[in-house]
Amino acid sequence: MVSDRQSIDVTRHGRVTVVAFRHELDLEDTVEATLALSRALADADTGGTLLDLAALTFADSTQLNVILRAHTGHRDAARPFVMAGPYHPGVWRLLDVTGVTEVLELADTFEDGLRRVHALLGSDRIAAPDDMH
Repeated sequence: MVSDRQSIDVTRHGRVTVVAFRHELDLEDTVEATLALSRALADADTGGTLLDLAALTFADSTQLNVILRAHTGHRDAARPFVMAGPYHPGVWRLLDVTGVTEVLELADTFEDGLRRVHALLGSDRIAAPDDMH
C-alpha cells in the first residue's frame, strides 16, 4: 500500500507486519495511517507489528493519536507493537514531550525493532503498559 504522497508503506518480514511512515505526516494522512495500522493488527498471517519511523521527518498530534490508538488496539489483542528509529529530532521531540516514550515499545533501529517483536511473539506475553520501556 502506497499513498499518492508515498508516505506510508506496508510490507511483511516473516511473522511481522512492517508499517513504514516516511517524509511528513499530517492531518491529510490520518485515514491512510489508521487503515495501514488497522490492517496490520488484523493480519492473521502475522503475529505482530513494527512501525518503522526512521524516514519520518515530521508528524503532528493527529498522527501521534493514530499511533496511540494502534498501540492500544494491539495491546488489547495481545499482539506486539514496536516502533523503530532512528528517530528524526522533531519526531523524537513529539514523542518525548508528550511522554509516550514511557508507554510505547521503542527500538533504536529497524533490526532491533524486528528482534523485539520476535522476542515478544516468542514470549506469548505482551507487556502491560507499566512494563514497557
